[in-house]
Amino acid sequence: MKAKLATVLAGLLAVATLIAPAVSATPFQRDVYMRDNVSDIGNEPSTGSIYFSPDIKVCSTPVPCAVSQNPVVGVNNYVFVTLRRKPGAIGNVDGSLQLYRSNLGGGTAWPAGWTYIGTAGATVPVSGTTVMITWPGWNVPGPAHFCLLARWVSNADPMTFAEGSNTQLNAQRNNNIAWRNVDSVQVRPFEPVRVPYTIGNPERTDARQNLILEQPRPFAGAITIDLGQELTARWKAAGGRATGVKRVGETQFQIIDTKARIDGLTLKADERVQIALTFSTDEEAEPAELHVRQVDVQGTDLGGAQYLINEKD
Repeated sequence: MKAKLATVLAGLLAVATLIAPAVSATPFQRDVYMRDNVSDIGNEPSTGSIYFSPDIKVCSTPVPCAVSQNPVVGVNNYVFVTLRRKPGAIGNVDGSLQLYRSNLGGGTAWPAGWTYIGTAGATVPVSGTTVMITWPGWNVPGPAHFCLLARWVSNADPMTFAEGSNTQLNAQRNNNIAWRNVDSVQVRPFEPVRVPYTIGNPERTDARQNLILEQPRPFAGAITIDLGQELTARWKAAGGRATGVKRVGETQFQIIDTKARIDGLTLKADERVQIALTFSTDEEAEPAELHVRQVDVQGTDLGGAQYLINEKD
């Protein structure tokens, strides 16, 4: 009877462990983390936005810049990553920082959708530190808009959750991983600006994605999204559902609400399709902000991008 009870208890404990894993794989005294957003204090999983980490910054020179810049194609760029420690931290933590890039967008599968940039060894004191990795010019192809992924790898501070193909979940669950996907857009009167976005399917089977477009700070102009011929045809075949947008061309949709979405975008396994956003105005527009993100049919966030429009340094 006792043996049977012990077996049952062991089984329940195993199930509980799967449902509610340890808060962190590392004691807080040795934990190193990067923020997913300005409110992040290193909890796992984190809450809030995932894909525009304030702890990853791109600069055009090896001197830290005040505001992250878009990378310049064909020349060396410099990426500064801030590694933090929690209150009550003890001693130094050794490890290495790995940096990867992909085209701007969401649904980027790990690791196949990412291109390696470089690694830097680091010792992180209790006060934290900033690590610079040179982004070689040959590794900065056009168009010059990318998402960056930073991974802190340390025997003293392992990942809490095993990494899977969903980059968004990897970053949310592990404070050793941070993702930055930000594009600064300057829009002048009567000079439309067209920028890329890549919608992707990180799964190994065909799947439908939904595209959500939100404006925390509305743009005083027009924002148009161009799905292209193939993706528009698939959208129509899936029922052609959308809210907060109006069709203004064969493949173009203008955003007419601060919260809009286009549903039923069918993507093949591991497929990535580049679409585009066009910003235009006939007046001097104030700073604005657009978030573009993907979710699957279950509502799971698959990543996205933040577009800062006419942002002042």
